[in-house]
Amino acid sequence: MDDVKDNESPEDGTDPRLLLLLDSVFGTGPDATLELTVVVDGAVISGSVVSEHAWTQRQNDQVRIGSWAIAGILESWEPGADAASTADQPRYIHFLGPVLLSGGVRVALQATRVDIRKVAAWSIGRMPED
Repeated sequence: MDDVKDNESPEDGTDPRLLLLLDSVFGTGPDATLELTVVVDGAVISGSVVSEHAWTQRQNDQVRIGSWAIAGILESWEPGADAASTADQPRYIHFLGPVLLSGGVRVALQATRVDIRKVAAWSIGRMPED
């Protein structure tokens, strides 16, 4: 068996077509969304992909509901120098309201993010509701 490496994959293993798709969607504006299904570590995650800004706002809303004492704590986080240097290539896919399918069990999630380097497969669109 030959050890053939995909010539178009970046060194970190991310799919360049997925990166291109995400860049083009979010290049249209911060309110853009995309329905996407990904496979990560054997689990399927399917939902609406949004910008990091929209995802952070939703996460902050969840924190406020759960504990007003720490409301806004995530708003104080600012990317460091390392994040700025890799700004051209997203590291995470940000989902709102996704469904996780693992072992035949569906679990509804809230604001969830997935490391793009761990995506083994992906498809445009949501998983059908059964």
